[in-house]
This record gives sequence, structure tokens and C-alpha cells, in this order.
Amino acid sequence: MRTLILVSVALATTIVTLSMAMPPGEKIVGGQFAEPHQFPYQIALFFQGRFHCGGSTIDRKWVLTAAHCVLNMNVPLPAEDMTVYAGSASLEEGGQVFKIAKAFAHENYGDSKNDIALLLLDGQFKFDDTVNKIDLFSGELKHGDTVVISGYGREGTELPASKHLKYNSMSVQDDEVCQFLMAQTGPGLICLNNEPDNGACMGDSGGPAVFQNKLVGVANFVLNECGTIYPDGYAKVAFYRDWIDGVMKQ
Repeated sequence: MRTLILVSVALATTIVTLSMAMPPGEKIVGGQFAEPHQFPYQIALFFQGRFHCGGSTIDRKWVLTAAHCVLNMNVPLPAEDMTVYAGSASLEEGGQVFKIAKAFAHENYGDSKNDIALLLLDGQFKFDDTVNKIDLFSGELKHGDTVVISGYGREGTELPASKHLKYNSMSVQDDEVCQFLMAQTGPGLICLNNEPDNGACMGDSGGPAVFQNKLVGVANFVLNECGTIYPDGYAKVAFYRDWIDGVMKQ
């Protein structure tokens, strides 16, 4: 059996990249640009003033993202060095910046397992048509269900991050590759795929996958490069509901 090899978890504009010794595909992510307030739950996470990851507003004071977005080699990043940008589909204008009081990475995160985290704002969002929460999905997805992913990540493996929010449609997979990935990373995983040249990329980490207007996934990793024929890995929100609810009650 092939092993999963973690090849990069950079501090800026990254999504975890896993290698399965498979040939890379094309690298263009595809999708289209979002309208100004099409995804009011989408946030951009900045670290030391630089774009870092994505995330989703799930409460007036809470953002859901990936654990590797708030850690560096399993060491917590200083909360005071992180900020949340919300309320715009552009990183260059129209948004609001919020400070982070505390970040909570899943206590059992490691080796691409349990890659989920919560951010507690120092303050709170004022919900309107520009910023609003998304409800969490509690059910089970089926093979072939269509979800929508979004983020400010790179438009290709060797290309820069997008300054404007993009989105794309992906399908839930339960094929052999997904079963292998789940065996390596645990049951709290959703595999999403589309035609080659579509999918998540570096910078989309922590960002949302949405089904029927509810949050079903958190971007975790891609295989080899962006937009290959292989599925992208997302943390399954329904699997982590008890953990999410427990942290938010603290």
C-alpha cells in the first residue's frame, strides 16, 4: 500500500499537499468569480498581515477553519498575529477586519487527521447582507451529491493566490482512492472531485464546502498538485459536530 507523505504546510497561502506517488494532472483550478455578497459566510484568515487561509462564519463570534491554519509544526500560532477579513469578495476593498482572541485546534490533530479548528473573535460580527453565518450540516452525503467550494487560494499550483473570491462545484466521491484516504486520515473525511483542472488549491485551506446552503466540509488537502484527477480532502463537519459544540460552549 502506498503511504501518504506530507510535503508542505507553509504559513501563507497554503493547503496541505499530500503525495501518493501518482502522476500530476493539470494545475488550473477553474470555477468562476463570486458576486460581491454571494458568500457572506466566507472569511479570509491573515497571519502577520499576509493572506493565509480560508474559513467560515458559523456564529457571531466563531469561525470554523482547518487546524493546520492555526498551527506551525503543531505549535499554536499567536492569536494576536491572526486577523479575520470578512464582508467582501475582494481582498483589496470593502471588507472588515476582526481580531482573534483565541484559536482552538483539534487536540488530536496530526498526520492530516482531525484537521479542523475554531477561531474565537475578539468582538463579534454584525450580521447583514455582507457578513452572515452558515448553518452546519448534520446528515450524511451520498456519492454524487454536488457541493460548492469557495476560497481565495491559488488559481493553479504555480500561480499566485486570487485577490477575488472564486467558487466551483464538486461532487462527493466514495471511490477506491477516497477509501484509501479515509483509511489513512480517519473517518472524518469527505472526498470531493470534478473534471481535471478544477478543485481546491494552496490558500483554500480551512475554506467551506456547502451542500443545500449548509456547511458540510472544511478544506484540508489536495493530492500532488491542484486540479488533478484525484479527489480533494475536506474535514466532514457532521463528524465533528460534538467537538465543535463542545468548544463553543467553553
